[in-house]
Amino acid sequence: MEIVGLFVAVIALVLIGIGFAIGLVGCVMAFVLVGLGVVSSSFVIGLLSGRSSVAFRAFLLQVCVLAGIPAGAVCAWLGKTFLAAYGSDLLVIACGAVGGALAGVIIALSLDFISRRFHSWAAARFLPGNPDKPRALERKA
Repeated sequence: MEIVGLFVAVIALVLIGIGFAIGLVGCVMAFVLVGLGVVSSSFVIGLLSGRSSVAFRAFLLQVCVLAGIPAGAVCAWLGKTFLAAYGSDLLVIACGAVGGALAGVIIALSLDFISRRFHSWAAARFLPGNPDKPRALERKA
């Protein structure tokens, strides 16, 4: 019986450690986003426009661009080393960063389009008093 208890304790400690690691990564990411001004600029954009969807769109765009720059640079650098391309490492990394930033913009705009379409679909489908609501969802009196 002690073996089962020891096994459960080890699994619990591993899961707690993984939870702490994920929490630490989340805190570091939040610290970086606040430090770079992504959160505050998105908040200001939302206040100036008066719409939270504009603030969310600005936040999404900034985060995707910030994530795309290092991802593109690393992919270009790895592609250069695997393909033995000629040229300066700095030039390859810069071109990869630009490509990653453009990919981040495309991903952000795609996610924004998907979220808008989903929001309009859900609002039309589930909000009460909506004239576009399907008849099947209405209660029969």
